[in-house]
Amino acid sequence: MVESSELNHTPLEDDTNITGGFNQRTWEVNGNVIQGSSVTVYLSPSAYTIPTEKETKPTPLGDNPYRGLDVFREEHSMYFFGREKQIDRLWEKFRDLNEDESACRFLPIYGTSGSGKSSLTRSGLIPELDKKPLFAYQKAKIAVLFPTTHPLESLATVLARIVTNDPSPVEKTAEFERVLKNRSDRGEYEGLRRIANQIPNIHDSLLVVVVDQFEEIFTLCKDPEEREAFINNLLCAAKDADRQTSVIVTMRSDFLRETQQYPGLDGLFSTNGFLVPSMQPEELEMAIAKPAELAGHSLEPAIIKLLIEQTQGREGALPLLQFALQRIWEGLEDGREPAETLEKIGGVGGALAGEVQRLYESLSPEDQSLARRIFLALVNLDESDKTTRRRAPVSELISNKQEEPAIKSIIRRFSARGVRFLSTSQDPQQGETLEVTHEALIHNWDKLQGWLSERREQLHQKQKFERYAEEWRSQNKSPDYLLQGRILRKAQEFNKTAAQEVALSELATEFIKASQTEKWRKRFKSLGVLALVPTVMIAVYLIFDEQIKNMLENMRVDIHTEILLAQRNCEPTPQLKDLLEHQRENGRTNWERIHLCGKALNGINFEGAQLSRANFRDARLNGANLRGAKLFGADFEEAWLISADLSDAILLGSNLTGADLDGAILRGTRLQQVNLTNVDLTNTKNLTKEQIESAILCQTKLPNHIVESSPDLENRDCEDAE
Repeated sequence: MVESSELNHTPLEDDTNITGGFNQRTWEVNGNVIQGSSVTVYLSPSAYTIPTEKETKPTPLGDNPYRGLDVFREEHSMYFFGREKQIDRLWEKFRDLNEDESACRFLPIYGTSGSGKSSLTRSGLIPELDKKPLFAYQKAKIAVLFPTTHPLESLATVLARIVTNDPSPVEKTAEFERVLKNRSDRGEYEGLRRIANQIPNIHDSLLVVVVDQFEEIFTLCKDPEEREAFINNLLCAAKDADRQTSVIVTMRSDFLRETQQYPGLDGLFSTNGFLVPSMQPEELEMAIAKPAELAGHSLEPAIIKLLIEQTQGREGALPLLQFALQRIWEGLEDGREPAETLEKIGGVGGALAGEVQRLYESLSPEDQSLARRIFLALVNLDESDKTTRRRAPVSELISNKQEEPAIKSIIRRFSARGVRFLSTSQDPQQGETLEVTHEALIHNWDKLQGWLSERREQLHQKQKFERYAEEWRSQNKSPDYLLQGRILRKAQEFNKTAAQEVALSELATEFIKASQTEKWRKRFKSLGVLALVPTVMIAVYLIFDEQIKNMLENMRVDIHTEILLAQRNCEPTPQLKDLLEHQRENGRTNWERIHLCGKALNGINFEGAQLSRANFRDARLNGANLRGAKLFGADFEEAWLISADLSDAILLGSNLTGADLDGAILRGTRLQQVNLTNVDLTNTKNLTKEQIESAILCQTKLPNHIVESSPDLENRDCEDAE
């Protein structure tokens, strides 16, 4: 951080107008810890950006006061202007949540992409808490993290850093992650609350968990159980009567729909939420003029007016404005007038796309191909093809060792000081990670949008296989996490035919080869020939007729499936879902009396299957396809059926006590004599009163349209139950 004495500028005529952190010059940055007067900020690995090398050429202007595509963080608060009103309102809202004993101390800050949510939080609200501590707490420990693909690990890591004061607390992180994953005896996720209670001096120093880019729990975290555990750990700690933990999240407003899957969370965005407004002309003027004024090189009113005109009313324009200002400052260092620089870069709208395109075109054809791979890997596509930035390990971008130097050279060029299109960070599990610095680049670079259109389907597949490979590595390359059946065949085909721009990483290629090796090992073992046939005979076997191979593969899958089912335990059992779907693809539809207690079967296809008297107790069937399935007498007690499709399914006499049917589709589902005790049906779809006429209802929550006509229906059968 450059101290005020180091800045080459003239004194300001009226310092009282310089708010927005003008007095905040005491931040001490030490790696992943930022120390203020009253607050200490601890950064998770993903939230800590590796600094780029500074240019060595001397400049008369000192440090550039504009952030370009980088987020304003705590140590940049002295240059953060134009948001004074919002900072005051946020501080007051956060104070009120912490002083109201009945309130949940959960503050959602949301807005459109590029609206400045993260900067407002990091360089606005947190420094304000440092200047004006809450009444009951003179100090605060602030844990800043991004969710990433494993949000519980991110949370555990930053908490472990607070407790141990160790930048790489591997053992403590693993311990905390286990605590966060487990439910308490009351069935709640109390891990964060319990860990917070053990932090030294917690009674005098409030713990504030700041989750930046909260939408990553939907875009990057693909495990619904981990997502639920993460959300509920935050909510439980924020509601705790000891009042030692508060939570702040920032999220893109176009992900509000996803929060509806979690009623407790959705309500807080409504009651506690803060929508970041677009900046008004006078606020934009402050954001443009004051940093330059503070640095001693004021901008002319005409250029300020022009920048405001090009920014005002443009969605997501703040990072584009900062990028243009960064270029203007660099032009001043080289003796160019701001108007000349602005015209050269194509104005606020054209600066970003033009600069990244220029840099891309400066690469050789071979390096351009690698650059395409890098940028495509850093874009996340959801099921509706909505694009967001994605953080990926650098190792994922490397297909072979020979291209590693070129890949890293390209990364350095696009992340260099003064460019910062890419940002790197360090993760203890994945090593060096990379992300697009701001989503404005994704949406404004036409070339990248064209690549996305061309490779959209292949990108979906690549990201899926990379995710499987990363999970395999995180589980110490356990054979239980290898691919089997249809999905292995798809992975092999993709690895053979994928274009250079979407080539799989070395890890994913190794993962697929390991899956193939395990497939053949199990095949020979299940046939009882591994010890009987010499190696040369095995080699001959591998060239047998494809039909014989498929027949033996189906036999092997059936045997392996039956062995797993015969254990009759209630463990998740990885790969069982794929084994069952492999059987279905080969014609099996009858699984009567199957034992699937506690199994992880999210998204499984059981359409039209015979599943009468099946045991689905505590199973995970979120998003499952059970259309037309025969489920006579099936046991779904405490099962998860969130967004499952049960259209036209027959559940006569089934037990759904305590099952989670949030968002489930019940069009035409036959529910005669089904036990719906303690089931919430308020958010189910297409349920009619006629369907539940003979169902068992006790402490059952019904949709409003049914309750309005029959208010006593929800507890109709409670006396019979007693």
